[in-house]
Amino acid sequence: MELHNYYQLLHIDKLADLETIKKAFRQEIAMYHPDKNSAPGARARFDQLVEGFDILSNPKKREAYDRLLNASETNKPVIIAPKEEEKQYKDWKKESKKKSDDYWRTSLTELLLLDIFLETGGGLFSGAGDILEDLGDSLGDIFDIF
Repeated sequence: MELHNYYQLLHIDKLADLETIKKAFRQEIAMYHPDKNSAPGARARFDQLVEGFDILSNPKKREAYDRLLNASETNKPVIIAPKEEEKQYKDWKKESKKKSDDYWRTSLTELLLLDIFLETGGGLFSGAGDILEDLGDSLGDIFDIF
């Protein structure tokens, strides 16, 4: 199993707090969003950034990820059943891919604005699609007046 080092990807320390993780994510995602970058590898990097943020911003996922990362760096066996953690990591990657697809279709401005208005409950932009849709509906109603 290939395990990405999300700390290196985001250029942060392993002890970084949530605000530092969010700031690093915003800086990196802005460089690889399709509004700013059409290079062939931009989408893959974008996906990895979303995946990394999704894992590092969730305390439970981060704890399990840190165990996996430490085990891979030291070549020590993982105490918890490796098959279970490996499956869990693969599931996280699938979840992150879905989020990444949504974020990829969202303009960079909207994506960065969402962070201002949303709390980080289930992830930085959880529920983003619904909010954008509702916002669009509201704006449409306002503009219908004119």
